[in-house]
Amino acid sequence: MIKRMHTSLNRQRGYLLILAVLLILLVGTLSASMVSLFVGSANSTNNYIQSNNAYYLAEAGFEETARFLLTPTLTGTNGRIACGSISSNSNLTNKNFGSGSFTASTVSGSPVFANTTLSNAITSTETTISVASTSGFSSTGRIVIDSEVINYGGISGNSFIGIQRGVNESYNTAHTIGTPVAQYQCNINVTGGIPNLTSPLYQRTIQQSLQLQEGWAVGAVSSSNFVLTHWNRPTEVSWNSNLVASGSAANINSISMLSNADGWAVGNINSSKFTLLHWDGASWSLSSLSSTCSGQNLMGVTAVYNKEAWAVGKSYPTLLCLLGNARYTILYWNGTSWAALSPSTTPSIPADSGSNQDLNAIHVIDTTQSGAGTLGFAVGNNGTILQYNGSNWSNVSSPTTANLRGVYVVSISEAWAVGDSGKIIKWNGSTWSTVTSPTSAQLNSISMLDYNLSGYANTGWAVGNSGTAISYNGSTWSSNNTGSAANLRGVALFFTNPDQDVWAVGDSGTIMHFNSTSWVSVTSNVSKQLNGISLIAPQQCAFANREIFS
Repeated sequence: MIKRMHTSLNRQRGYLLILAVLLILLVGTLSASMVSLFVGSANSTNNYIQSNNAYYLAEAGFEETARFLLTPTLTGTNGRIACGSISSNSNLTNKNFGSGSFTASTVSGSPVFANTTLSNAITSTETTISVASTSGFSSTGRIVIDSEVINYGGISGNSFIGIQRGVNESYNTAHTIGTPVAQYQCNINVTGGIPNLTSPLYQRTIQQSLQLQEGWAVGAVSSSNFVLTHWNRPTEVSWNSNLVASGSAANINSISMLSNADGWAVGNINSSKFTLLHWDGASWSLSSLSSTCSGQNLMGVTAVYNKEAWAVGKSYPTLLCLLGNARYTILYWNGTSWAALSPSTTPSIPADSGSNQDLNAIHVIDTTQSGAGTLGFAVGNNGTILQYNGSNWSNVSSPTTANLRGVYVVSISEAWAVGDSGKIIKWNGSTWSTVTSPTSAQLNSISMLDYNLSGYANTGWAVGNSGTAISYNGSTWSSNNTGSAANLRGVALFFTNPDQDVWAVGDSGTIMHFNSTSWVSVTSNVSKQLNGISLIAPQQCAFANREIFS
């Protein structure tokens, strides 16, 4: 009996020993599996993190490229470059950054310039934009319609889709059929690699597009040619003269651009006709409208939409251009033709009067995004101010008798005008009043910018005789030394927060540029007096981001 019990105990111990061994093997296997899972998870997490880091490197590379394409500094090692120069720029090739490096290159065919027209009218909330043709446009990017800037994510047939309206501090508005649609952008590839791009363990490539700057300046006639000079196209990062031959060539006094494919310029009477030039994205053409009197020169123009523009100029006697009360010269473009307004037309102007003065400048805006101008001012000699209320023009009280030569409307709450003896006046939404000026020089032009859409200007510039330039910081005006003695007659600005990119034009082909720090002289490629300047797309914004491969 005792022997049998001993044998049974030995057998049980054997079973327990085998079970213990099996448990040890199982725990070991599970531990190994857990370690393997943990290591695999860690590797997967690391791969994910490093892959994202490579993507962020590519993003950083685009931001650096955008800075070189739009920096206000035009020359030097860190100065502005052309779209086609990205691939050869040492600052953008195998550039070490953080834990890796990036390389940027220009996409073949860039920069892209294309224009077409709307095939249908669109509302301010339209999410598909149908056009006559999408040929020549980038597959993703940005378009400008009137003054509205629009991003799109793709093209379907002859329509832009994936729409983002009213970007880059512009307003989404309604647009009529036939309105020009334009694009001017640089398409950029950027590759980020970790630890480098020579032997990358992790690599991501993106493609992004950047809207490029463009502008025009206009001036005095040269023989039988209209004088215009064009910023940034076709030779980038320079002004390129455009002498438009015409038997009716005359001085051009003012210009207003809506988009890369739509704008107006106006000037002196020639051959008993008003000088009215239109830009369609490819060429300038002369519109025909007979003038009433000799010397009825047009001094200012403002384009509101494709179907609305205004021009003002010298007043004239209504009786055979010799006698009688004077009439204001205000012309109206309705999308089809120009017409001179009178007290009995629609829109109407103030009654003829012996006190009616020459008008020197005009600015009209759409405050309701309805697709029509709703507020505007025209200013002229002896402190004359006319206001447009969306229907008609009327005289308003002025705080000065100085000749007013420039005007800019910011919003329903603010407008500015400048003139002789350094005069600055401001409209607060109901009345005009005088503002302290830092100069006594004649001021000829003013440009303001509300870059956060608050209704009030954050920054602004006015220029005048003897190289005078004054700047506005949101509360006060101060003098700036341009280093030029030329009379400056036009000013306009881009704004790439926090940098200001300001241009001024004047006598003898003078073009001055403010690079956010100082004024420098830039070659205009014309020698004639420049009277006006207008710029397109004043602000920078990255867009149309898409990953090509990883």
